Amino acid sequence: MARTNFPSPLPLRLICEIVNGELVGDPETLISGLSEPQTAQPGDLVFVWSKTFAEQAFSSQATAVVTSREFARPEKPLVLVANPRLAMAVLLETLFPPETFPPGISRTAIVGENVQLGAGVFIGDYAIVGDGTLIGDGTIIYPHAYIGKRVRIGSQCRIHPHVTIYDNVTIGDRVVIHAGAVIGKEGFGFVWDGERHRRVPQVGTVVIEDDVEIGANVCIDRATLGETRIGKGTKIDNLVQIAHNCVLGSHCVLAGQVGLSGSVRVGSGVVMGGQVGIADHVQIGDGAALLAKSGLMNDAPPKTQWAGYPARTRMQWLRIEAALNELPDALKLLRQISQRVEALERETRSQDRSF
Repeated sequence: MARTNFPSPLPLRLICEIVNGELVGDPETLISGLSEPQTAQPGDLVFVWSKTFAEQAFSSQATAVVTSREFARPEKPLVLVANPRLAMAVLLETLFPPETFPPGISRTAIVGENVQLGAGVFIGDYAIVGDGTLIGDGTIIYPHAYIGKRVRIGSQCRIHPHVTIYDNVTIGDRVVIHAGAVIGKEGFGFVWDGERHRRVPQVGTVVIEDDVEIGANVCIDRATLGETRIGKGTKIDNLVQIAHNCVLGSHCVLAGQVGLSGSVRVGSGVVMGGQVGIADHVQIGDGAALLAKSGLMNDAPPKTQWAGYPARTRMQWLRIEAALNELPDALKLLRQISQRVEALERETRSQDRSF
């Protein structure tokens, strides 16, 4: 990672105040940027939350270290915190706040009839807002976003360029939707009528609760009936597909290229690694975890871990993977046994003929 410069050099005492840490060393030590431990240079601050990072950081040219007591060493000035990764997030949020925009509507934007805008709303160039839509205080609609009719968007949201939000979708407060995402497209519902696939009208909606973040090019389909719902605090990575009538609980994490089939029910605190696939109507309990590329075909109880395709419990999958590593030797042994059996059979036939 290239070095990240601060807007201006900061004394270590101020950094300590921002992250609510305990300072060990000269409080006036100047810090001018952040870097990873293995590439740190003089003036850099590094964050350490593992033994490997500690070895790299304290042998580097970094000027100071933010870490926990577990990894602290006396060689450099320190800021001691309970959670270094959280401290890094707090510091970055403080030093690099999101871009701000003056309230108002661009002259090239198109805003429909009976649209209600809260205080401090910004609507960028060539954005479109449909009739009857409501947008809450401080929300930013970036250029080229499309907001359909009768959409409800809460306060302090950020709708990035080229996002498409279809009619009648509801979005809570502090939601971030990144470029290219499509919210409320018709679900993939068809029925064979004997001659062709006939579309089943998807007349439901999508509800996005508070504090959700949706990555670039994510697709969340509207329900056939009722609603597709994303629970509060859930974070969705790029290129995720969530089909019609899915319901996700609060504070879930979905990594890139996850795909959920129709009517999947996901509890709270569920984690899905990259390229996980879920069959339709599967139910996943609170706190379950699916490792990358898992293909889940059946229900997953709460607080269980799953891996593989088709997905099995993590321990069963590990045993199977360990057994697969033994297959070449097992095949070699099987061939040796087969050769010995053939030799014995030839010897037996030869003895039979001699009598």
